[in-house]
Amino acid sequence: MEILFNKNITDSSEILEVLGINDADININHIWQHLRTASRKVKKIIGEDNYELAFNKYEEDNSDDDFCSMVRYAIALDAFRNYAPLTDLAFTSQGRAFRNDEHNKIPWEWQIEKSDEAMEKSYYDIVNEIIIHIIENEMNQSDFMQEFTGLFVFSLDEFQKFVNINDSYLLYYKLGPSLKLFEQREIINRTGARFTEFKQNKTSYIYTLIQNCCVYFAMADGIKKLSLQLFPEGAMKGEKKTKKVATGYDIEASVLYYKNELNSLLLDLENEVKKLTLKPITVRSNKFDENDGFVTL
Repeated sequence: MEILFNKNITDSSEILEVLGINDADININHIWQHLRTASRKVKKIIGEDNYELAFNKYEEDNSDDDFCSMVRYAIALDAFRNYAPLTDLAFTSQGRAFRNDEHNKIPWEWQIEKSDEAMEKSYYDIVNEIIIHIIENEMNQSDFMQEFTGLFVFSLDEFQKFVNINDSYLLYYKLGPSLKLFEQREIINRTGARFTEFKQNKTSYIYTLIQNCCVYFAMADGIKKLSLQLFPEGAMKGEKKTKKVATGYDIEASVLYYKNELNSLLLDLENEVKKLTLKPITVRSNKFDENDGFVTL
């Protein structure tokens, strides 16, 4: 696979130039497999054509190109954040030991966790910037970016009518499987033969209700399945932060909030569907006239 870094440069000076956070004397061979894995992940997200475009810019010695530099930063950051934890411990003949020397102090565990989370969040942010660049410059969109365009919640803007996720295309795309699952498992069961009708009528109240349900299910499902660093603070329930606690998110409270809201929305949806399926009752008249043939005594 084509990598946007030069393996013939034996140190990590290229990575230092991109990230600015690592020591340059790290042997590139130690991190190369992480660069390869990170490259595959980015390539899948942005598409083969766009990845090839970035690689060509690198081969032309034009790595300062905006798109190329963003792609290289994402790859280097993802590779380094997965490589770094492996170096925290030394594997010696006496077992595992913390690496340390007279010039470096061993960090607290919470400091390592905060560093890991900061690098992960930065990685998601730069990948989202790459996606925005692709959209704004009308570049070819990858299968990853188009896979869920036929859903009720067919775009990021539609999603953010109900929950603000800080314009994160990456999070929206990663929540796509949850949106699709909810349509197939819950919405079809509740709408039956009228599913397609409701999906086509984008101005109806039922359509809006279904969208809202899909978004709240996706949030509850995604919080359980995806990394919390993908979610903005405003979309999560917080917990008290201390320097010894890396995360400020309360997972259980966040999931419970979206599930409770979803249950209320589903009841509203079921009631609205029932209103459309009820047949009007014809009230028979109880008034008679002289031609009705009734016998009086």
